[in-house]
Amino acid sequence: ALFAVQRTGQGDWLDISIQEAQFACLEGAGPAAMTRGSDSERTGNQLRATWGVYPCADGFVGVAAMARQTPTVYACIGHPELSEDPANLNLLAYPENNELVAALIGEWVSERTARQVYEDSGAFRAPFSLIPTPANLLTWGPLRERGFWREVDHPVLGRHSMPAAPFAIDGDRGISSRAPLLGEHTDEVLAELITPPTTHEVSPRNPSGPPAPLLDGIRVLDLTQVWAGPYCTRFFGDMGADVIHIEGPRFPDAVRAVGAPPGDRGYDRSSYFNEYNRNKRGLVMDLRDPRGHAAFLRMVEHADIVIENWSTGVADGLGIGYETLRAINPRIVMVQMPGFSESGEEASRVGFGPTIEQMGGLVALQGYEGEQPHKSGISYGDPVGGTAAAGATALALLRRERTGEGSRVIVYQRDNLLGMVGEYMLAESIGHPIPSRIGNHDSNFAPHGVYRTSDDEGRVQIAPAGGVMQEYHDTWLALAVDSDAAWSSLCGVIGDPRLGQAVYATLEGRRAHAAAIDAIISEWAASRDAESCAWELQAAGVSAMPVMSALMLVRDPHMNAREVFQPISHPAAGDVASARPVWRLAYRPLAALQPAPTFGQHNREVLRELAGLSDAHIEEMARDNAIATAPI
Repeated sequence: ALFAVQRTGQGDWLDISIQEAQFACLEGAGPAAMTRGSDSERTGNQLRATWGVYPCADGFVGVAAMARQTPTVYACIGHPELSEDPANLNLLAYPENNELVAALIGEWVSERTARQVYEDSGAFRAPFSLIPTPANLLTWGPLRERGFWREVDHPVLGRHSMPAAPFAIDGDRGISSRAPLLGEHTDEVLAELITPPTTHEVSPRNPSGPPAPLLDGIRVLDLTQVWAGPYCTRFFGDMGADVIHIEGPRFPDAVRAVGAPPGDRGYDRSSYFNEYNRNKRGLVMDLRDPRGHAAFLRMVEHADIVIENWSTGVADGLGIGYETLRAINPRIVMVQMPGFSESGEEASRVGFGPTIEQMGGLVALQGYEGEQPHKSGISYGDPVGGTAAAGATALALLRRERTGEGSRVIVYQRDNLLGMVGEYMLAESIGHPIPSRIGNHDSNFAPHGVYRTSDDEGRVQIAPAGGVMQEYHDTWLALAVDSDAAWSSLCGVIGDPRLGQAVYATLEGRRAHAAAIDAIISEWAASRDAESCAWELQAAGVSAMPVMSALMLVRDPHMNAREVFQPISHPAAGDVASARPVWRLAYRPLAALQPAPTFGQHNREVLRELAGLSDAHIEEMARDNAIATAPI
């Protein structure tokens, strides 16, 4: 919105729903609920043998391999023969093979320390990861060498470490200054407010007619795959940019196979791919083919942004690194999204969302007391990495408006996660660590947790091919008592005299007797409807809500009153729904959502329009498989 103001002079009013932002991060579960009425629930720490957490000789490690990386895992553990069976490359489809593969991975891991697993797997480029604690991360060599930890002096806390920004623009990772003391800058700020503001001359781009979308006229060449990158570029497509999602004939986006139904052109009907690639055009072109490479460079002349999330060095190896692009178009913004770093010992590490959250310190903090670290229910590193990349890219565009120059943006996905749990790092650095792995409890509030309520009529998980996989009945209530007043209100709603003990009247007393209080709340909730409980508690001033699954949210009256789920007609998947952008704008209405592209759907129009190719040239490329409309 700030970028649009800079260009047009027209401000706006934004309404952003945190609940809707969370729904937009549900990975495959959200699209499955919207497109086929399928629900999902907890899968624990091991979705499949090659996607989970394992105990090693001195702690825990993680592994997260998609089909393309699975052979590297098997080679790393000394069992390359596992790759000879296609079922072992798709353990979601062949769960009967999980037990054997998990046993072999577990055996290999158990004989090694976490550091040995990390180093041995690096030689194979197998996606194993450490699960470091805040103390481990503060002393982690690669982070120290790159200057990620900034040392600041605070007059109360003393000297401590603070994370740098999760991205760099032309090498600049921003400033690092301590947090202010209460009221420290009041006089300074008030003095600035009486100084006349600096004005900027802005010529409205559309002086008449309705305001254009925020990013109208911006063009993005999207070379990303899977989730983090496409999640980022979907923001731009939703805001009116022309986003061209580029795949290879022999290297289609990997999530086209995730949740894809069997049968004709299943790769065009994946709800996962289609949800995160809407409002984009699709080009399938081989960048290693000289004609494809030349066409791409001609497209750069007409682009504003080029973004990729490949392994470090791939872009330069293809001859489309930043220096090459800048020579063609000095205003280009190139965005790269390494999992860890673009240089040093971590540059070659392979990582997906679970790897990022494990290496980024989040997983070591999650779990139940006395138990192992616990991964998130989604590939959490992906959507937050994509969101950070979108923000960094918008910042680079804003900078370009002011300077006329493009830039190179590097988004460090692991560093982004570290910043999101930065308070744990700071606390560790001053010698006062924050408790971790405390389940659903909270260090400050009590009671605080989730409580089983009465079963509902049932929700089902439906396979992409149809047919019920599982049925769920459990429902839960979440609540957080954050004050003595809220505690009094909770007691009034529950009406159990056992909660009236004097020792429970203070936070310290409630924290000391949390287990006894939880037992009473659980007993009360067990025979009640979660939604009714929540509204009764809310009316009394207690923070409480039902724990909602993806399908519950799709059916939720509030979400539907806000028209979250928009109809969309896809040429291969048919009439489905897609979740509208999580922001509402007062002066720039949302355009109708456009379906994700089928494989190579826009090859000809994009190559004619942006590369200036003749129909004869395009036909020749199609004959030679330099472009394609079906994976080769």
